[in-house]
Amino acid sequence: MIATIAELWRYPVKGMRGERLSSLQLDEHGIAGDRRWAVRSSGAPRGKPMLSGAERAAMLLFSASGDGDSTAVTTPDGARFSIHDPALLAAIAHHLPGEHSLQLVRSQTPMTDVRPIAMLGYATVRQLGQELGRPVDARRFRANLLLDFPPANEGFAEDGLVGRSIRLGADAILHITERDPRCRIVTLDPETAAADPALMKHLDRHHEGRVGVYATVETMACLRVGDPVRLP
Repeated sequence: MIATIAELWRYPVKGMRGERLSSLQLDEHGIAGDRRWAVRSSGAPRGKPMLSGAERAAMLLFSASGDGDSTAVTTPDGARFSIHDPALLAAIAHHLPGEHSLQLVRSQTPMTDVRPIAMLGYATVRQLGQELGRPVDARRFRANLLLDFPPANEGFAEDGLVGRSIRLGADAILHITERDPRCRIVTLDPETAAADPALMKHLDRHHEGRVGVYATVETMACLRVGDPVRLP
């Protein structure tokens, strides 16, 4: 065993806060229900029509939960809407002044920027905190899987898995494809969306702007917190 699954996260709506779960189902595309909804804006930058926290920090103040038709969104003022509620888009627009026409988009595959699954080690987050001289909230990195490596491992141990496959629990197998290049969203406080540019500058200067790794699904199965992670 090289690690255990410490946390599992799903982000039902691209750009919004996700939900911490005790188990997740892998499908052929990634994590079932992860980033299968998004908000398209007619005023978004060319080539990036879906709103994300990187472009509109206020998106991080919305919370999304559930899967498929059961997905619900909670606004910054605490109002809760079904994903199919006609009033949802108006509520989103209210908190995103300046946006143009908004439209909900649904996809059968995760609307991620690169690969469908993001993974990160606890030790990496702790190391970054030590380097910066202050705690770093792991939620900034919006990982689906947070792994707990044995104490002997230093931060960024997950980087050594790139190009390899790992078994999680009894049946799931993921292939680790590459290190995760980070963008502005890691500078945003997950509670307030306030910006901290120093974090991205530190990552660029000391870690090539990369934290965590990306993965794709080789064998579908259910993942559970506490599952062992092994090399097959």
